[in-house]
Amino acid sequence: MIRTVHVWFLVLLALLLSGFSMWQRSVETIDQRDEISLLLPQGLVEQSDVKKITLHKGNEELLFERRDGVWWQTNPFTCRMDTNSILHLIDRALSVLQLGVVEGNVTKETLGLGEESNSLTLATDDESIKVTFGRMTLGGKAYAAVDGGDPVTVTQSLHRLALDTDHRYWRDIRLFPELAVDAESIERQIDDDVLSLSRLSGEWMIQEPVSARVHNDVLTEWIGRLASVKLGSFVADEPEDLALFSLLSPRASLAITNSNGDTQTILIGGRVSAGSQNRYVKLENTPMVFSMHWDDLSQLFPSAEIIAAPTGSGVSPFDIKRIRIASKDKDTILRRELETWVDETRGDKVIEQEDVRALLLWILESHPVSVAIGPYPRKLQVATITLEGYDRMPMDTVRVAKQEDGSWILDNGENVLRLHPADAGEVLVPFTQIN
Repeated sequence: MIRTVHVWFLVLLALLLSGFSMWQRSVETIDQRDEISLLLPQGLVEQSDVKKITLHKGNEELLFERRDGVWWQTNPFTCRMDTNSILHLIDRALSVLQLGVVEGNVTKETLGLGEESNSLTLATDDESIKVTFGRMTLGGKAYAAVDGGDPVTVTQSLHRLALDTDHRYWRDIRLFPELAVDAESIERQIDDDVLSLSRLSGEWMIQEPVSARVHNDVLTEWIGRLASVKLGSFVADEPEDLALFSLLSPRASLAITNSNGDTQTILIGGRVSAGSQNRYVKLENTPMVFSMHWDDLSQLFPSAEIIAAPTGSGVSPFDIKRIRIASKDKDTILRRELETWVDETRGDKVIEQEDVRALLLWILESHPVSVAIGPYPRKLQVATITLEGYDRMPMDTVRVAKQEDGSWILDNGENVLRLHPADAGEVLVPFTQIN
């Protein structure tokens, strides 16, 4: 009689034999011969030679092209890409390891390598290489094929990067990456308030709302912020209705034109949610909507008063030969003679040099308490100061007005009113009868 322990032993042995038989049949179906090497042999293509990348990913076909050293997405729409991200994709494709060759009675469809499979194509001027992505398996392995060849097993690194990563994060998230060196005009608009600047012969000038000089330090800081500002979170590509984001009639916009005449405009839409100051933002002519923090956006829209030059005149003191000071009761003409100044209206009498320096410091260097843009109050004018060059030609005229509270206004015809405190006008006393 067979003991119970023997029965259990026979059952266990039968199970082991059955499992071994099933494993053996599976090995006959997908047999792998381990041969570790690069999937794309070294020297087959160089990173620097790749000019175009096509990525088939689900129902999408993404096309990336290199133009003048800059990578762009050109399909399904055009947008600038982050060069390092694209180079990383190329490097990953060139460095992925082939772990083995798939042999045996198995179809490509079984391995996920059928005609509808995802793929990555690297193209140079002379050739292209297509890597087809199969399914991923346990143990960090995946199936792949090169140019429709035999299936192989590879590491999952390229699959993960090309298929699992959101390709939107490969985009260049800088709004105006070449602004600092290539901009020729900037126009920001908030409702009906327009600030327009242009660069002529290398010098920036305000064109609207008035024609005026710029505060170079503030402008440099503003351009630096514009050049470094980054997109926020991506919300939608190619949305059907921009009205949902209040972008059909945006409240604000910022347009920058480069030396080639190309203009890039950012549109500011509605709030992301109730109680939030964050806004929906869109680049004009690009069907991408994203959100940005209000703190970042607000710094991109300074007032004209902040950008306008704070000084009464932009003339260099070293270029001044004569100063004409005209007031209601007295005219004074000062002339530079080497290191001294003389008063022509008093027989070339040498005058106190510190008085002249204080006057020039006030109109050429001193910053006002505040700046306002508006019509110059002619009725309050008490003097004009004309600066002449060595050719006896006027370079600039600063108008001086005194308000009822004793404060002073300097303006050189730009309609940018620089307001100075009452004691600032004391520098006029040696040359006029103004109290």
